[in-house]
Amino acid sequence: MRSSDDRVYLAPVDQLRAAAAVLVVLYHGCQVLGARLQGREFRPAEDWPHSVNPAWTLVFEGHTAVALFMVLSGFVFTVGAYGRPVRYGRFLGNRALRVYPLYLLVALLGLATQVSLPTWRELLGVLTFAAPAQPYGGVFWTLAVEMQFYLVFPLLNRLLTERGPGALVRLLAAVAVLRALVWLSSPVAEPHTVALYLGLAGRIDQFLLGMLAAWAYLRHRERLRAGRRVLLPVAGALALALTWWFNQVRGFVSDSPLKLVWGTAEGAVWALAVLVYVAGGPSRGVLSRAVARLGEVSFSVYLTHFMVLAVLGEYAAGWPIRALVPAGLPPLAAAFWLTLLVALPLTVAVSWLTYHAVELPFLRLRRPYTAPGVETPRPRQRAAAGGEERITG
Repeated sequence: MRSSDDRVYLAPVDQLRAAAAVLVVLYHGCQVLGARLQGREFRPAEDWPHSVNPAWTLVFEGHTAVALFMVLSGFVFTVGAYGRPVRYGRFLGNRALRVYPLYLLVALLGLATQVSLPTWRELLGVLTFAAPAQPYGGVFWTLAVEMQFYLVFPLLNRLLTERGPGALVRLLAAVAVLRALVWLSSPVAEPHTVALYLGLAGRIDQFLLGMLAAWAYLRHRERLRAGRRVLLPVAGALALALTWWFNQVRGFVSDSPLKLVWGTAEGAVWALAVLVYVAGGPSRGVLSRAVARLGEVSFSVYLTHFMVLAVLGEYAAGWPIRALVPAGLPPLAAAFWLTLLVALPLTVAVSWLTYHAVELPFLRLRRPYTAPGVETPRPRQRAAAGGEERITG
């Protein structure tokens, strides 16, 4: 495979991708299978789970893994491209080779579940990530947000390179102010926040914070490595505390004005976690390598886990699926164990196949997309073909 400076491999990044992918599977598994064990579909407004246990709230608010993925996107692209011009056409071509093959396969299979043939509008919707609701399309919206970020990343990278991190901080502040003005000037008495959750307007903060974390990593990683023992537990505690608070105020199903700053706070916590964890360097051992390998197939995990959950959901209430979890557990706890013991291993097995059969052949077609630029600090890790371009939504 080709390798270049814009695809520097950092094993901790893949480990974080693995953690985010597992969290997404557990999050959706508790929702889908928890409802199916009761013989019905999941209803967000009525069924959103709550707990005072921070570990459970991390699972119940597992949508925060999307923020982690988006922070990682900003981080890894900046590590690969900071200080050098980005060839726009090649960059977008690489992104298409990364995202489209498996996405189109899953999306078209979802359309195939319909009785009638898809219309040209539906096919156009698939091509633009505006796919209609279907059994496997619950995560497609994140790919649309990622693609929007890809369109502006070369400009943002140039801004960071030429003007420094202050330019991105000012952009963050401007976005926050404009978002508040739009909210306050809305003609609707209680404006909805779903557009902030599902669009770049509410997610751009997370990408920008990832880019700022990358700048700090390139400039100060030795200092960060020295303080890792203190900073990493702090970052983990902040992530748990933030998701716990969000669960207590029932933030996901509310339209509170606090949602205006939720994406920023969430992104800041994950940016700190990514910065400190990656600065610590690659960890040793069989388990660390296995987790990194799981991170390599995280995009496949992300896109295929709904398929596995849909199949398990059809048989969740019957034998032998129900017999795999301890008797007497409430539906939500049973769904968690069923997801952990059955859905997750099956998803990983399917993802290993789709990664090698669908993703990898197209990943090998990518070409370097950065031109020579100013001298910048580069991480001293080995190069790999997937590397920092293994981006998921």
